[in-house]
Amino acid sequence: MKKIILIIIAIVLGVIVGYTIECSTIELATQKNISEEDTAKEIISENEKHEEHEDDEEHEHDHFMEIEGSAMKALTVQKVADLWEINADVLLLEIIAEFDLQGNYTVETILEEIRDAEYKFSPAIIKDLAEETKNQNAI
Repeated sequence: MKKIILIIIAIVLGVIVGYTIECSTIELATQKNISEEDTAKEIISENEKHEEHEDDEEHEHDHFMEIEGSAMKALTVQKVADLWEINADVLLLEIIAEFDLQGNYTVETILEEIRDAEYKFSPAIIKDLAEETKNQNAI
């Protein structure tokens, strides 16, 4: 009888621990997604503040827009284009050509979705493409 009770207790504890681990994993994944989105929004906000003060100070940057690669991956092609003040359709075509992408992507596609589906490109390349497009539009 004692063995049966111990087995039942072990099974119940196993179920409880398994459920707790599963819930924690889901919660952590959810928090990670939220934090990436929040990080991207925070960087966009900081860049907007930076643009407001750009006339007051002289700045030297490698790119028109400074943004971390991890935040870039969470953005849509449209949002990247908005940040660089360029045409999103042109940027999308540049990305497709650069990586010889085969999927059907739109300006609402998140960069991480492209990376997951076809090619793990560096977000820095997207920055370069956006910068080149911006510079071509300036000519």
